[in-house]
Amino acid sequence: MPVVLVLAFYIILTPSAYSQRAGQRAPQKDGATLNANARNWLDAAVAALQANALTEAERAGRAAVAASPASAATHNILGVVLDRQGKNEDAFKQFSLAIKLDPDFISARNNLGRMLAERGRTADAIAEFQGVLKIDPTHVQAHYNLGALYSDLGDFVKSAAHFARAREVDPQDPQLALAFLNVAYRGERIAEANSVAELLEARFNSDSRGLFTLATILAQNHEYERAVRLFTKVNLMMPHTFEVLYNLGIALYNLDRNNEAATFLAEAADLNPSIAETHFRLGLIASAGADTGNAVEEFRHAIARDSKNANYHYLLGREFFRAGFWEGAIIEYTNAMNLDPKQAAYVLARANANYRKGEWTTSAQDFDQAAALDPTIENIDYLRAYAQRAAGNFDNARELLEKVVKQQPDHTDALASLGYVAIEQGRFDEAEEPLTRALKLDPQNVPVLYDYARLAVKRRNYAEATNRLKRVIELNPALTQAHYQLFLAYSRLHQTDKAQTELAEFKRLEALEKQATQERILDEKLRGQRLVGQPAQ
Repeated sequence: MPVVLVLAFYIILTPSAYSQRAGQRAPQKDGATLNANARNWLDAAVAALQANALTEAERAGRAAVAASPASAATHNILGVVLDRQGKNEDAFKQFSLAIKLDPDFISARNNLGRMLAERGRTADAIAEFQGVLKIDPTHVQAHYNLGALYSDLGDFVKSAAHFARAREVDPQDPQLALAFLNVAYRGERIAEANSVAELLEARFNSDSRGLFTLATILAQNHEYERAVRLFTKVNLMMPHTFEVLYNLGIALYNLDRNNEAATFLAEAADLNPSIAETHFRLGLIASAGADTGNAVEEFRHAIARDSKNANYHYLLGREFFRAGFWEGAIIEYTNAMNLDPKQAAYVLARANANYRKGEWTTSAQDFDQAAALDPTIENIDYLRAYAQRAAGNFDNARELLEKVVKQQPDHTDALASLGYVAIEQGRFDEAEEPLTRALKLDPQNVPVLYDYARLAVKRRNYAEATNRLKRVIELNPALTQAHYQLFLAYSRLHQTDKAQTELAEFKRLEALEKQATQERILDEKLRGQRLVGQPAQ
């Protein structure tokens, strides 16, 4: 999955930012309803507003309203002043009154639309801006605000159309061009987007901040090649800048140029080691390169800086899991679950780690919890059944396996497990059918062949058992228990020499298994000590 870039420091106008700028424009004046006194006070309010003398602007605005209470312009300017002061309710009332007095008063409609948008009343805000366009189809701010609102709604086709109309009116405004570019790729206007990107690159040629913003937008729209080229240019203009290095590194990561990405991100981390996200990205790169040691270190750095991020704990757990350090994986998956209890992926990961550790009852509980959170997890009922089988809960396992086979009649593993459970419960006649079906689907499946041979032993059909077991050993000579079962079959057939040969081979392989198990336990312990031995700084 692509990694999203962050930390842009050139101002890209957000819906509220651009609309606010529009709301601070000098208002329309409806001269027909303004007397001379009101006109003087309105002009004074505008001048004070432009000088940011808000107390004086409010005094003049209220005087203008008092002098001409039927004027939409006086109520609008007072609304703008009150809005600048953060007196939102009063501002809202003034804009609404201005529109009531003059429904075609564009400035008041635009200001009211902005306030509606800020209150989350998106549909009403859209209607207000559309009302502006009915009066003036070329109104730049209304098109911009509609483009921003449709972008927030995920309708990039409409969003791009409105930004494009705004650019037709004011083609030289780089802010409008950036706003259009930000949605044009997703609004299926690829050729126009590429053209605008080229124009902006030429315009921002020596403007490092402009180029940075352009590169960020391109990267967010998955135009990574061009973004990398621009970030690289900005890096030459502004060397050793954290935001530039970080975003360049992430863009390179998304192009699978991980070695280069790591170089820039490492420098970014040196410049500002307190940012958790940088270490997290370095951890992702190390993980992608199977560099478990560095991945663990970077994820631990990220957690040290942001211990409440569940995903950091989850990915650290994944590295421990890959290294076979089950205990560490379980701890980190548990941390992730505690931070985000509704995330099924975290529960599923802990279920797998518990299974690998041999904590089968706990594993079964985790698989059940994962299924409750997300019943659509692939093969979840089979996973639940397999954990129940390992925990010795054969009735539960059987119920789940029958459900799986009913839904997927050719599920080889489920059929095989049904046969295994039937054998363990002494239901030998019932074991025959699912095992036979599983072998028909996969004739060389060693575990199924082994259970099929073991079934013959259980049914005291020793001659058939020897044939089946020899086939198993032919496919996997090191399967210890197959030699033991063959020893039993030969013993029951009174073929003593063959029985002794198989018993000797069983003991030899069993000794090797015990040694391997001891070495594995020791290796896991040492591996865990290595992975967690150094505290994160």
